[in-house]
Amino acid sequence: MRAAVYARRSTDDHQAASLEVQIAEARRYIASKGWTLDPSHVFVDDGVSRSEFVKRHAFNSLRAAAEARAFDAIVVRDESRLGGDTFRTALAIQEFVEHGVRLFFYFSDDEVTLNSPMQKVVVAVQSAASEMEREKIAGRTLEHLATKARKGLNAGGRVFGYDNVPIMDGARRVAVDYAINEREAEVVREIFRRFAEGQGLRAICKSLNDRGVPSPRAGRRGTRSWCPNGIREMLRRDRYRGILIWGRLGKAYRGGTKVHVARDESEWTRVDRPELRIVDEELWGAVQAKIECLKRITGRIGAKGPPARYMLSGLARCATCGGPIQAVNGRSGRETIKVYVCSWRRVRGAAVCANAIARPVEHVDHAVLSWIRENVLRESLIVETLREVRRRLETRARTADARGPQAEAEIRTLRAEIDRLVSVLAMAGGEQPGAVLRAIGEREKRVATLEADLRASRAAPGALSLEVRRMEREARQRLDDLRGLVDRNPAEARRVLEALLDGPLTFAPLESSEGRRFQIQGSAALGPLFITDSDPNGT
Repeated sequence: MRAAVYARRSTDDHQAASLEVQIAEARRYIASKGWTLDPSHVFVDDGVSRSEFVKRHAFNSLRAAAEARAFDAIVVRDESRLGGDTFRTALAIQEFVEHGVRLFFYFSDDEVTLNSPMQKVVVAVQSAASEMEREKIAGRTLEHLATKARKGLNAGGRVFGYDNVPIMDGARRVAVDYAINEREAEVVREIFRRFAEGQGLRAICKSLNDRGVPSPRAGRRGTRSWCPNGIREMLRRDRYRGILIWGRLGKAYRGGTKVHVARDESEWTRVDRPELRIVDEELWGAVQAKIECLKRITGRIGAKGPPARYMLSGLARCATCGGPIQAVNGRSGRETIKVYVCSWRRVRGAAVCANAIARPVEHVDHAVLSWIRENVLRESLIVETLREVRRRLETRARTADARGPQAEAEIRTLRAEIDRLVSVLAMAGGEQPGAVLRAIGEREKRVATLEADLRASRAAPGALSLEVRRMEREARQRLDDLRGLVDRNPAEARRVLEALLDGPLTFAPLESSEGRRFQIQGSAALGPLFITDSDPNGT
């Protein structure tokens, strides 16, 4: 039996050896059963909370691989590794089972099945216990941080201009305080002074980068360079005038992920620490007055910009520094034209990115659209794809035919469960519990899928050929529509690109016989051409 392993730990600094232990024990368990393990089927989420389901990338990859039947069994330590949300954890387990993939907890040597109401109750209780433990941990953590904040101590993170100083009780660290870092504090004062004198964020940013002034640390996603948004936030940070504010944002759990929510000002914790003042009140007031003046003039200091106006805005990145490619004003002789440039080079300076190429928007858009038209929107590719579609339909029909009796039995079981759940709703009167409705919907969806498989297995080969020919006609028509759309309306062409591109385009500087150019790389997927409306059964 082909096995896969899933391992997860919550934070980078907690239980440093946890992942290694989980993987080693899962391997040992698989070997003891005589199963095989492909190295590519070890899925690991490091530093991800059990409550996270949207941004838990390895777990989502595991679910996709299970749906594709890339393995026959999943081995994991226990239910707490799978998740801390009762409903979503149970739903994931149900998906594994429905895809025919078995789930084992190596710690207790148990297989998780959902073949009876009692087994489902056990899974739900275990998941609920894990969720309650998560809530208790979160509550204790919040209480601990609030206590630190009320004392004016560090409640997490690092702020440019300050050092984190541990407070020790013997050999044990009990808290962390702030102390002014004079080298960084002088940079903060310079930023405030220059802005108050009328210099723009971009000019300040370029100057700091050109001089090689160390920027604030930004974690794993940082670029080690100054950016206008970072300076904009610094100019609003009350801490630089000796006021510590904690609790502006809170965390909530919505849609399977954590989100930040703004708290009412009455819930904030404010502590005066005059000894931590870096910027005096006169300079602070001048900067805030300047900000308010700019708000009145522009109406949107710090707000998000308007929707993209140019075809490749937001769809392309610089291959040199990873920054976005944007359209700005350029010159062609005496004429002002729009050109694509690296945004980080333009905003942060040459010290951050060496890609100084600027090319006319019209030329670049034409080159990209020509490539799409010649390499993606072509009939030969439609024919090749439909040949693969036919092969998959025939394979699906053979598989469904072999599983016919099993599918019919599962349909009968699901319909009986739906009838019982409907009875529960009827007994509830006017109130319709959401969990019961979701359970009914999930079973109806599964029944529709099984019935579609059975119909496919009973369809004659001629019917499959008719279906493929119908798809071919629709795809050719859609192909013609897209070609016309690309030619007629550049704004709508962007929508076509958003659907077809499989990731961003990268713009690399290139010296060619015709001069300096961009070498554009990317890939496109043909799938959107074959996306059609679902049938009445939702399949």
